[in-house]
Amino acid sequence: MFAPKLYRYFCTILALLFEHHPDLTHNFTNSVFPATTLNCGPDAVTFNHLDHLNLSHGFCAITCGGKFDHTRSAALHLRTWNLAIECPSASTFLIPSAIVEHGNTSLQQGETRHSITQYAAGGLFRWVTYGFQSLKSLLSKEGGAQLRASFDEEPGSRWGWALGLFSKIDELEADRADVFCQRKSM
Repeated sequence: MFAPKLYRYFCTILALLFEHHPDLTHNFTNSVFPATTLNCGPDAVTFNHLDHLNLSHGFCAITCGGKFDHTRSAALHLRTWNLAIECPSASTFLIPSAIVEHGNTSLQQGETRHSITQYAAGGLFRWVTYGFQSLKSLLSKEGGAQLRASFDEEPGSRWGWALGLFSKIDELEADRADVFCQRKSM
């Protein structure tokens, strides 16, 4: 709902991946994310980190649960932006985890916290884009370097393309209609 063009990109690339590799299975039938991590335990606190292998312009969905006072502990800490956000149990946040350093604050005595994180590794998108092969394999072939250059475009230009996957506020309604009406007809 908040990034329909990014959602369509995920669906398009990952549909190709699952079609090419039919032995792969989705973790959940109602999620676009191909990977999931469960942080279980009585005090699943995550220290500040970057998920540098995730798709740099993709979101990561973090859902937390447990018994804690969200006004005093277990806040989502976005260190890159110097923000701490109250994170009530059963809430979900979408963050660009590859480029925003994040974690959560500690718990008080007797509290518990768990989380489910869904994400997409950037390598999956490169694998599909490079013709279902690694970069090393692509570069080992005649013309591989030129093919990579055509996929990756000019250095520094992919950020502009990636930012175009995020709708401006005045485009959001039309982008939603375009993406989700198209999706129904697929």
